[in-house]
Amino acid sequence: MSNITRLKDKLQQLTSIVGLAGYEDKVINYVINSVSSHDVKVDNLGNVTVKMNTVTDEDPLRVMIFAHMDELGLIVKKIENNGFLRVERLGGIPEKSLAGQSLVIDTGDKEWQGIIGTKSHHITPENEKYTVKPVNEIYADFGFRSKQEVLDAGIRVGTPVAYSRQFFSNNSIVFSNAIDNRVGCLTLLELIERLEGQKLPCELYIVFSVQEEFNLRGVIPAVRTISPHIGITIDLTLATDTPDLEGKAAIQFGGGPSIGLYTFHGRGTLGGLIPNPKLVNHVRKVAAENEIPLQDAAFIGMLTDASFAQLEHEGIAFVDLGYPARYTHAPVESVDLNDVELLIQLVEKLVFSFDKELNIKRG
Repeated sequence: MSNITRLKDKLQQLTSIVGLAGYEDKVINYVINSVSSHDVKVDNLGNVTVKMNTVTDEDPLRVMIFAHMDELGLIVKKIENNGFLRVERLGGIPEKSLAGQSLVIDTGDKEWQGIIGTKSHHITPENEKYTVKPVNEIYADFGFRSKQEVLDAGIRVGTPVAYSRQFFSNNSIVFSNAIDNRVGCLTLLELIERLEGQKLPCELYIVFSVQEEFNLRGVIPAVRTISPHIGITIDLTLATDTPDLEGKAAIQFGGGPSIGLYTFHGRGTLGGLIPNPKLVNHVRKVAAENEIPLQDAAFIGMLTDASFAQLEHEGIAFVDLGYPARYTHAPVESVDLNDVELLIQLVEKLVFSFDKELNIKRG
């Protein structure tokens, strides 16, 4: 079985799991079962930390590599007497993508399928045909006839609602829900497997984090526990090779992994990451030495959970590494697994390059 086929199979397993921010438990269990032979801890928020090794030197170089498990979606905010559900955003749902979309609610013992309702086209007034309804005006239809039927199904106010599960591919290009960030989880699981039994120059912690799509801060308890010297976030970057994004940047499928050089989100969040310059240079050097192409990414409007993790302790040298993705935050996103394979290779090479001789101090 080729690496790409194996990655595709594992990614399909990961994206089939419903796990919204704050409700990642089934993803947590999948990860724990996948790494059960290692030193694994789960904190009270749900972050899964895999300690890969112990270095006996005094104050060893501690490296933390992490990716978030959660996906974005909706929550139930009201149950109508006739069984329809009013919903609210859980994360950065694009409202333009919601009309008519299929949904799933996982109540633990059953998955309920539904849709976002739309006004029948035949009687839609002209002035409504080209408008996007905000989330507080839409409703979900799961086929229930009454509020009591909804409650009997185990659905309550606050119940998470996800995009329906979909997965299809054309060779290495995959289309699926929850590419963001189950591809990151896939990368970490592959890294753990490939590092198995090898002697590492640093003390390595692999973390599967929570609540990134909610408030970007779910990983902070793990950061405070580990107190890393170096942090690497694994998450998507924006592929700009589609017709609607031509000229926005030069990030494309098949161009290899990305390195985040600037992220910022100014709408209330005031967060972002300007990575440690010496760490950036080191990543570039390792990529070049191993003939791994690296795509430069700088965007306003996107963030990773490094945005606030970098501010812990005395400050932590962070860099975002990623994979180009199309249609981000939409019900179906897309990724080229050739880029993911190169990302895994790059991170593996980086792990072996991190030792106490590496100078990442500013100035």
